[in-house]
Amino acid sequence: MDVLGSSVLVVEDEAAMQQQLRIDLHDLGYRPAVASSAPEAMELLEGERVAAVLLDLVLDEGEESGFELLTWIRRHHPGLPVIVLSAAQVNSAAIRKAYELGASSYFVKGNVPMAHIYSDLAARLVERGTGRPGTYQFGRLEFDPTRRGVKLGAKEIRLTQQQAAIVLFLAQGSKPATARDLIEAGLFRNNAAHSTVHSALLTLRRRLDELEPGLGPNFVRASARGYGLVSIHE
Repeated sequence: MDVLGSSVLVVEDEAAMQQQLRIDLHDLGYRPAVASSAPEAMELLEGERVAAVLLDLVLDEGEESGFELLTWIRRHHPGLPVIVLSAAQVNSAAIRKAYELGASSYFVKGNVPMAHIYSDLAARLVERGTGRPGTYQFGRLEFDPTRRGVKLGAKEIRLTQQQAAIVLFLAQGSKPATARDLIEAGLFRNNAAHSTVHSALLTLRRRLDELEPGLGPNFVRASARGYGLVSIHE
């Protein structure tokens, strides 16, 4: 997978660090977007398809703002890689909490070369694009792209190649995907009708319902803005 050109959201309130990340990401071939606060980041994530997030754990709104944003991202965009950055004074309990809330990686500013952070970012983007290594976790639901398997508790089903590709595409971005997005991504023929896409999504939902009644529409959510995935909790 070619990760260059991927949109990366930087959530950082320190001007100097924000500028460094933005310039570095641009020079590395990414398309950086910048937010200085949790509300600004949420608004941006709702309006654009973002491939990954670099999140400063402590923002100006308060010590819990970064954790709250991480929780929100995991609830609304469960497949989105989030690389957490923190100041040196953050304790081990905070690091543990970040991982428990779904951080993909954790780096302490100044303790590691920036190149290590960018290398990890590239690795996360490649993982999300290929499904290697590991699986996606959406609350109680687990998706393994390499096996095209979806598991809920002790039950497991296998998706078709197209269905697995649809789930993988929806997991990679933050913004809901329209029928046109799915067609342009190569998941359907270029001349496919939007009704064909909607029919395929309904079939995918019915397949997921075999794991648990009502799972399909709860996991693959449809709105006026498109389709997206939602974590499955108790």
